[in-house]
Amino acid sequence: MRWTPLLLLASACTHTKAQPPPAPLSVSAEKAAGPANLPDAGVEDAGTPDAGTPDAGTVDGGATRADLVSPITAAGSETPVGLEWGEKGEEPAAKIFKNVKVLGELKGNRFMAGMQSMRANLGQKCPMCHLVKQKDFAADTKKEKRRAREMIRMNEEINRRTFGGEVEVTCWMCHRGEEEPAKRPFAKEVPDEFEQILSPNDLREPVEKVFKDVRVLKGMNARQFALIMGGFEQELGVECEHCHGKKGDFAAEEPKKVRSREMLEMTSYIADGYYGGKSPVTCGTCHRGKAVPARTPGDKS
Repeated sequence: MRWTPLLLLASACTHTKAQPPPAPLSVSAEKAAGPANLPDAGVEDAGTPDAGTPDAGTVDGGATRADLVSPITAAGSETPVGLEWGEKGEEPAAKIFKNVKVLGELKGNRFMAGMQSMRANLGQKCPMCHLVKQKDFAADTKKEKRRAREMIRMNEEINRRTFGGEVEVTCWMCHRGEEEPAKRPFAKEVPDEFEQILSPNDLREPVEKVFKDVRVLKGMNARQFALIMGGFEQELGVECEHCHGKKGDFAAEEPKKVRSREMLEMTSYIADGYYGGKSPVTCGTCHRGKAVPARTPGDKS
């Protein structure tokens, strides 16, 4: 069995009850700002739009804010369909609609493009989040609408904090046109590579005692570590050298090995900030057996 420690959008250590959560990473100062400072806009009546510009700006700590709506429109359309409202569409969404709390600074046209693109991402229309029959789109009655705001903030934080402000992660990447992202089974068998080099006693030892340069996944035994490595192989469809190189020195620093640690940091702040410490997503939620996950329906996946 092939295996690798690269991880994207996964809480790798929460897939089975036997696996403890990974130790928290040391986060650099420029990444320690936390969730984007996106003030509410247009609450109740029109109000004023969010501070900053529609697609950029900075947040606490000086980090560049990632585009808020491109992760939504990537699978849909950048322009709204069926709207003929002329110059009105160039006004901030917070001045056009009531109770726009996250995307209020966007121009009305782009805001509506994002709303219409939700169907491509989640396979659902307006009634999923809005009281359409009552014609009360401003109401926050539905938990799906409130959760959607959190997911927009989460996507922005991922793209800003882990990808330097570039829009690399999209809504479609996880959802693939379904309201609930598909769940993928996690590896339950220790990979053959570990069985060949480790004794049953080794598998019970702390992983940092068995292997060199283990930084993120300390605190678990070698067997749990091996299961996670096997899971990464399964979810990304790659072999050991994808992260570790071909020299056979597993402790050596390699660019993709460094990146894998950053992905583990990402899963940690996602779990803590948006899922109460235990995230339901796995690396396979995005990757689905591919080293490079598909961002849009047009990408190979």
